[in-house]
Amino acid sequence: MKRFLALVLFVATFVVDTPLSAQPIDARVTMYHGRPTIFLNGKPIAPMIYALTDVPGGRMSWEEVPQHNIRNFCNQGFRLFQLDLALEQIWKEDGTFDISLARRQVAGVTAVCPDAAVIFRFHVTAPKWWMLRHPEEWVSYADVDKYYDEDPNGFPRIIEDDNFPVRRISMASDVWKQEAARRLEQFLRELASSQEGNSVAGIQVADGIYGEWHNWGFFRNEPDVSEPMTREYRLWLIKKYGNDRALQRAWGQKNVSLASASAPGMAERETAAGVFRDPSREQAVIDFYECMHECVADNILFYAGIVKKTWPRPVIVGTFYGYYFSTFSRQAAGGHLDLQRVLASPDIDYLSGPQAYEPEALKLGEPYRSRSLVESVRLHGKLWLDEMDNEPTIPIVRDRLHDVLLRNAVANARRNVLFSATKGMGLWFYDFGVGSVDLDGWRYNHRGSRGNWDHPSVMADIGAMRDLVQKRLNSEYRSEADVLLVYDAKSFFTTGSLRRSDPVSNTLVDYVSLAAYRSGVIFDPIHIDDLPRVDLSRYKTVVFGNVFVLDKKQKEYIHTNVASGGRHLIWFYAPGYSDGARLSAEFIDDVTGIRLSPITLNSIPEILIPGLADSTIRYRGADSLLTPLFAVTDQKAEVLGTYAGTSHASVAKKAGRDFTSWYIALPSKQPEPLRSILRQTGAHVYTTNGEIVYGGSGMLVVHTAKSGTHSVKLRNGTVRSFDLPEGASTLVLDPHSGNELLPLH
Repeated sequence: MKRFLALVLFVATFVVDTPLSAQPIDARVTMYHGRPTIFLNGKPIAPMIYALTDVPGGRMSWEEVPQHNIRNFCNQGFRLFQLDLALEQIWKEDGTFDISLARRQVAGVTAVCPDAAVIFRFHVTAPKWWMLRHPEEWVSYADVDKYYDEDPNGFPRIIEDDNFPVRRISMASDVWKQEAARRLEQFLRELASSQEGNSVAGIQVADGIYGEWHNWGFFRNEPDVSEPMTREYRLWLIKKYGNDRALQRAWGQKNVSLASASAPGMAERETAAGVFRDPSREQAVIDFYECMHECVADNILFYAGIVKKTWPRPVIVGTFYGYYFSTFSRQAAGGHLDLQRVLASPDIDYLSGPQAYEPEALKLGEPYRSRSLVESVRLHGKLWLDEMDNEPTIPIVRDRLHDVLLRNAVANARRNVLFSATKGMGLWFYDFGVGSVDLDGWRYNHRGSRGNWDHPSVMADIGAMRDLVQKRLNSEYRSEADVLLVYDAKSFFTTGSLRRSDPVSNTLVDYVSLAAYRSGVIFDPIHIDDLPRVDLSRYKTVVFGNVFVLDKKQKEYIHTNVASGGRHLIWFYAPGYSDGARLSAEFIDDVTGIRLSPITLNSIPEILIPGLADSTIRYRGADSLLTPLFAVTDQKAEVLGTYAGTSHASVAKKAGRDFTSWYIALPSKQPEPLRSILRQTGAHVYTTNGEIVYGGSGMLVVHTAKSGTHSVKLRNGTVRSFDLPEGASTLVLDPHSGNELLPLH
């Protein structure tokens, strides 16, 4: 009887203290004035979310520090909140399935923000007890024989050791996939039929490392030679080739068969042509990586489809996917290279990912940036949400640097939030602070008592930014960019996948984009497959990154549409070196319009450019010997630079009929030579003193860590000057008048 009364009292208290949405939430993502926009019950809402961490101590919405911070954001107009939940937390080894934790999580939010809309990041990763029962379904790493034993002590996060070679269920396990589908459906049905389900607006399906759909162990280790992946690979090959003869011809192997093909070992994963894989000899390895990436995308779309079909009303479905920048040179091993298929799916409303962490992405004065090719995401009508966990410098009152630290904190939040907004996208504030996690070395003063943005001045400025973004939703979206950066995903299948086997692609992707940020221009990044979707009239300059694989149709489109209108095209290293079947330097000539020849250097290649900038530009194009290398041998091209110590031309430009083509043999990790070339192409340069500039959605955002006078030149020629105080500053300006949209803190 006492137990019964206690249960009644608990339920009564739970219900009384839980304000719930009277009207079930209808949630959608729809294109609205040129940007993908969240609609809740028919009303557009700024895509800005507050999210609790998954770390124990900060992950439960009803606890006091999380509640305090949920209330903070609610008071600033936030209505979207995200919570982590793992299948492991609701499905137990004894067979019980209990969603009361999910209900209580929603109730904890609505208790302090009654009209909140909740998005669950739902991890469909196999519970550890299920995983241990099914060793035949485990991932098997190609480069290690033993698994990493997780520390059983303490109270670790569920995803604590994901990035090590741990025992996990292979991404290719169909046994787990079908079991997970049943449990996901059960969770959705039960939650949707509960009163708390009325407040649920979205589900983000999660699996892989940290729920981010990376292959297990990808950061350090090579995936996946397990039996489940072998079965998946053979089925994939059957679908692609159909019969043994076609497979043997493609692989150049007389004895291989569809029934015997297996994942390549470590020796096979070495490249035969230096940086590149030769498709005529290494198609088996290219196929394996393509299969593995399609397998991951298949899983995402499978679970997303279940959510869409099972939830009884419109619901937003998202996923971590589309990472391109800051993936640690591990794109083939565990990146997100099947982007176009995920973007094409009607079951996906948003893609998301943590902010770029490197190179130089978190320090004040450096550019905050998304991991993805966000313009491609927008062009497909999908929303991109940055996971922003960059911790600002929240000071305590007695700190002698209080004013500067607070100014830095506001500048930090503005820089981060408004990058996403200028791209027509959104973000969530991922609050490790509520779990007392110190990511960036600033929590020593707070001792676990605050969230990452828990300061009245910072919160007020976040509220002001939310209001500004909300107002901009009713205006047509326009990017202020006149530079376009073009990248490719499939090229990573054709370059070295092992660590340190491709010294070029990472520089081309991460450092060339960083150089563009540091050049004072505004640019949009896209996937090359989306070039036909772009309004090219907006762009004066097109910079091609790692476009090493180009087919005939792509080349024709570039020649006909991109190389026109007086536009400048900037090429690096080996554009179009592969046509998907073989490698040839002649392909590069055809793409760039500049004749090149292969060369061999017996030393680490250095680029020397004497007259492009104020002083001679000199940089290493790699940290070791590099092959292949190419030199300009076109008599009609203007040579601008050479390989240091040789007469071989490494940098050149050539005028075409209605365009100018620039060739740079190797990319640099410094702003030059791209910065000087961009300034010669006619791209608009807003600032010249190292400031970072973003522009779009009716905002021009200028960030710097330097005090003193800073000038901003608008597109109409107007120059605005600002005297900035000690510390960092982020100006928010009208792009036409230069007037401040938010007052400087």
